[in-house]
Amino acid sequence: MNTLISANSFMAVFFQTGKETDWLQTGLGVALLVALLGLLVWLFIKGSLAQWFRAGIQSGKWKLRDMQLVNEVKKTERVKLTQIEELGLKAWNSKVSDPSYAQLWADLEGVEAQIGTIRQHSRGLQDNLNLVHAQKDELERSYDEQIAQLDGEYKNTEQKLKTAQSELRQLENELDNLANEKGLLQRDIKATRTDLINSESSEEPDRVEIMGRLNSRLDGLVQNLLEVSNAEPELASRIPARQSEVLSLNTRVNELVDQIRKLENKKRNELQPLEQQAEALGKQIKARNDEADELEKSMEPKIKSLGHMVDTARPQAESLQADYDELDVSYQKLATAGQDRSDLAQQLEGLDKGASRNFYLLIVLTVVVVIMAILLILNVF
Repeated sequence: MNTLISANSFMAVFFQTGKETDWLQTGLGVALLVALLGLLVWLFIKGSLAQWFRAGIQSGKWKLRDMQLVNEVKKTERVKLTQIEELGLKAWNSKVSDPSYAQLWADLEGVEAQIGTIRQHSRGLQDNLNLVHAQKDELERSYDEQIAQLDGEYKNTEQKLKTAQSELRQLENELDNLANEKGLLQRDIKATRTDLINSESSEEPDRVEIMGRLNSRLDGLVQNLLEVSNAEPELASRIPARQSEVLSLNTRVNELVDQIRKLENKKRNELQPLEQQAEALGKQIKARNDEADELEKSMEPKIKSLGHMVDTARPQAESLQADYDELDVSYQKLATAGQDRSDLAQQLEGLDKGASRNFYLLIVLTVVVVIMAILLILNVF
């Protein structure tokens, strides 16, 4: 029982202490705000607040303007650099020289002459390559025409060979059929004669009628055998000619195949040196063009640097006058910006730096105090 009472008493004291702590934090936060307000009122009455405010605001404006001027100067410098590079390129293309940059000009002319020699050599090589290509095309055309002519004859002869082979097989089949038919007729005749001999010795009442039929059948078989025997030699006589035609056509087909193969080999052998020559010329042309390109690239920085010398010398040239005018505008912008920055620097130098510094410190102090007061009032801690 005593233990329970003690616990209740402790909890009551704890919550009471917690409430007192909350009130203390709130009071401290309010006190900070009041102190800050008092400080601001005191500075205002003293006149320091207005002085600091004017110095801080004016300092901020001038520093912001100085940053803007710095950005303008950087932008104008980039534009000026581009204008100078374009001036050098235009001066070179317009051939506007001056004694002040005679050495660089002579160096550029030397490189240009070297490039011209290389390009001229490359064009000569290209002419040779075109000639080789023309020879190669003419050679291919000539051989292709011959091969096409032989190929057409080959296809025609091959078709004739197939037709002759088909006709020969048909003749051989017909001759085989006649031989088979002749064998059958001969067997039938032999059998019929046997039946006729047997009928002669027969005592059948219709023996005469049977023999008559057998004689009639025998006559028909003999007649058929005679016709087949007469047709066989005529048919067989046609086979040698057809065989000769097949052999001749087959020989011609083989000859044409061999001729086509020889022409293709000859074509390939004659084209090979031309192809090798064309490949070698192509490599030489590429090497010379690459060399000229590299020299042209090496001229670019020299031409760009030429722009500074041309800008300094300002040789009289109508083609460059517009560029001079654009550069003068850029120089004027840089001079104006430089003068403005110098004026701002003098103004900042004459400004009460202590007042300006105090203004920004006061802003920081005000922000810190307000945040701390809000946190204390809200009992965050």
